[in-house]
Amino acid sequence: MASVAVKVETKCGACGARVPVNRLAREVGCPRCGRSTAIDGGLWSGLLRDAIHDGPKLALNEERRSSAGDLSVVYARAVPACHGCETAIPVASVQEVRAQALIRCARCARRIWVRAVPAEVAGALPSVTHLVGEEPDRRALPPELQVDAATLPCPRCGATVELDGVNRTCACKLCGASVSVPGERVGSGASQAATPWVLCFDPSVSERAPAVAAGLFDWKGLPEVAVDREGNLYCAATQSRWHCDASGCVNEEVEHVLWSIDPSLNVRWVRRDLPGAARSLHCSKDRLLVIGARRSPPLWLSLTTGAPVEDPAAAALVPDADRRARGLLTCDRDGSLLICADGKLRRIAANGVEVPVWASSARQSDASIYDLKDLRDRPVHLGGTAHTLHCGPDGSLYMVDESPGGALARFDADGRKVYCVELPRPEMDHEELALGADLRGNAYVLGCSRVVRVSATGEPSIVVKAEIDFEAEDGPSFWSERRLAVCPDGAFWLFSEEGIAWKFDPAGRLLFDGEKEPGPRKMTRDQALQRAADMAEERLNLEMKLEMEQARARAEEEQARVAYQSVIQEKVAVERFKRERNRILLRHGCIHFGLVVILGSAIFLWAMWKASQPLSP
Repeated sequence: MASVAVKVETKCGACGARVPVNRLAREVGCPRCGRSTAIDGGLWSGLLRDAIHDGPKLALNEERRSSAGDLSVVYARAVPACHGCETAIPVASVQEVRAQALIRCARCARRIWVRAVPAEVAGALPSVTHLVGEEPDRRALPPELQVDAATLPCPRCGATVELDGVNRTCACKLCGASVSVPGERVGSGASQAATPWVLCFDPSVSERAPAVAAGLFDWKGLPEVAVDREGNLYCAATQSRWHCDASGCVNEEVEHVLWSIDPSLNVRWVRRDLPGAARSLHCSKDRLLVIGARRSPPLWLSLTTGAPVEDPAAAALVPDADRRARGLLTCDRDGSLLICADGKLRRIAANGVEVPVWASSARQSDASIYDLKDLRDRPVHLGGTAHTLHCGPDGSLYMVDESPGGALARFDADGRKVYCVELPRPEMDHEELALGADLRGNAYVLGCSRVVRVSATGEPSIVVKAEIDFEAEDGPSFWSERRLAVCPDGAFWLFSEEGIAWKFDPAGRLLFDGEKEPGPRKMTRDQALQRAADMAEERLNLEMKLEMEQARARAEEEQARVAYQSVIQEKVAVERFKRERNRILLRHGCIHFGLVVILGSAIFLWAMWKASQPLSP
């Protein structure tokens, strides 16, 4: 079962802090400010598209990065494992889960959440069947699978209220009261750092994929190549990728990659940590020698895993241009190094000690010559003409003289001269020749327009002609820059710039054409610029929308203020009317009261006066 580990983070929209996303969820809480960030299905689909498409095709533990909006993901092909002790989780245990389960690690007994892909997000995760190692969602777990949670007491009834790690309020299950979660407690029970969780694929998805589909046949300039005794190919290349980050900046990422594939084009291992471009590769017994820039030390790697290994012979490779130039160094089948320096051969044994060039006790030739035809058995002094050296898988040493009218010479493992033949060369040839050999003693020489095979007895024949078979129609010819790697069975690889690679059988029939194989999608510079322009337009639209919303809010606020002022003015007018009415009523009441008092007084005085008058007789 193929599986890909993903580590996801996003950015809090409120405080800008990085927020770990440790499960496939619709929202996550910020561990700093407690605000929740929504993640819809479209974002998940865009974020995990590359992980689902390319992840199963990567070499084991090879990492890639991708992003969508504020979300970023680091993904790698990896087996599901316990976060505590890193013990692998059996595939059968994952496949047995129908809905969700907490399974225990067989070593440390830690519980691991495993669930089938929810139906509502299945469309965003094609071919993915299970999710392993997510941070458990306590709201989605049934009671029998509940894990310990952070809690607060209910202020109404005192019952324990579990915090979900996302929301700022939680409901009490006993009395239903809404409990406010303090900001420093939001996110309690949730991880403060991103941890990987695993996408497990349907068994129909292959774990190993051809190198082209894995994106390895993609390089700038010219790669360096070598082939070991098993026919495994090793390639050091410089790759570049254009990408547009969340801020809209377009950048070109350049990395120096070293990878190995088997004869079936399946990826064996990949290293993306080379400090610089390699100048040459050499296979020796069970190790790979990587020669870098002049000031950088040589690197010995395991052929099987690509891991660095110690080698005493590395100390003998001083940063000398003559000794480290392409073609002037080769590895023999016993693990020793043959170096041509100042026109003289040297042999460095696997233990780092310089030894005689030829193991035979017979006297070695020490005469200085300037033509390969004049070389005798067991040569040591090669003269002043530059040579290309190559040790074949049978121990034979091959030399190519790159002077006009150049020749190829072969010496067996004991140093005896087998042949020296002139190479058929076109009227205009490249100054640097590529050389290789197979187990049957056939030598292969690549010039600028043809591949020449010289048999074990010295009969040359042209295997591939550029002008007939592979002349480029547009742009520079393939043959202007090239590399050759010969397999033990006689098949051979040809490499050129911009990811061009071909493989031929011993008869020169084309077996593989990298340009015709489907590779992964790669963002071009124009696409990155277009994406940056789209992001800028989207930001502009958002800013305009925000400004419109702010203007609308200001208008609504102004309307509310005017309405409020109108209400206040109306209330003031009513109060003024009431005060005026009361004042008038009071005045009228006082007048009426005065009139009544005056009238009553007048009646009283009249009555008194009337009473004081004498009665008439």
